[in-house]
Amino acid sequence: MEIEKRKKVLLVENDLPSIQVIQLALNKICSVDVAEKGETAINMAKQENYDLILMDIGLGLGMNGIQTTKEIRKFPGYENIPIVAVTAYAMQGDREKFLSEGLTHYISKPFEVRALQNLVRSILDIKN
Repeated sequence: MEIEKRKKVLLVENDLPSIQVIQLALNKICSVDVAEKGETAINMAKQENYDLILMDIGLGLGMNGIQTTKEIRKFPGYENIPIVAVTAYAMQGDREKFLSEGLTHYISKPFEVRALQNLVRSILDIKN
């Protein structure tokens, strides 16, 4: 019996409590690598083939999540990869703005852990 390869997720997030919550929420679903800066995420995406990227929009100093997404989209194989905006930006129009900038999905902080798990499972087509 062939063991299914775990899906690989890149979490781009600079807030330690958010990183811990997301890693704990997803540890039974997929493997999660973390980049705390956009530049780090770009380098990691160059070296690894991720199945999904969870992208915070406000990353502090340096590149923001939209700029990081646009750079990652330039790499072969990443043109259509699912990239989820995981962000505290939750004003009217924010979701549409992020989706128009190249992100494919959106979940606002604070989120329910089950909602994040269900979203990741549905994107990666993971049962249970």
